[in-house]
Amino acid sequence: MTTSASTDQRPLTQRLKEDNADIHQQAEQDRVPQAMVGGTITREAMVELLGQLWVVNRALDEALVAARATTPAIDALVKDHQLQEANLRADLAHYGVADPASIETCDAARAFVDDVEACREREPLRLLGLHYVREGANNGNKYIAMRLRKTWGVEGADGFRHLDPYGERQRQLWEAWKSELGEYDFSEGEKATILAGARAMFEHIIAVNRSVNLA
Repeated sequence: MTTSASTDQRPLTQRLKEDNADIHQQAEQDRVPQAMVGGTITREAMVELLGQLWVVNRALDEALVAARATTPAIDALVKDHQLQEANLRADLAHYGVADPASIETCDAARAFVDDVEACREREPLRLLGLHYVREGANNGNKYIAMRLRKTWGVEGADGFRHLDPYGERQRQLWEAWKSELGEYDFSEGEKATILAGARAMFEHIIAVNRSVNLA
């Protein structure tokens, strides 16, 4: 039996994982992640994906930094080293894109940015749900980076910084941050807002991935 939102006693981090298990699986099994895991994604498709991810992550980073001034939970929980715009910019530069601002934004990325801006203006705590999914994705992305390095016959961080931003510290940093999030004193309404943001993040990422031409 599903517990109602008003009486759900599960920790927030457990709810974030369990309540999004279906869409999380859908996101992982979609064509772009599978092409990355299988090593069949081309460099051209990777650059296209990176460009759209730079657009949306720049918007999310800027919104989170701005929200620190008005939203104590974001100020306490969002760390500078978790921001991804610089990593994506570096990855794009590695593949020859010197000016990410020249990238044409796809419809899915534009919808993502619009959602972020709406959160920034009216519901900043929802940004924390978006950020939670992004931060958690580093666990699987580290594995993807490893597979791509092997398939492409390359070594080092260049071109994979957004996938593997923490290196060997990945698990340690994730567990520590997840504990901080779980221990923060959110009201039930605030938890519902964060949960909604997390689910929206999966939906947005699926849409952005599906915009990429794998041919």
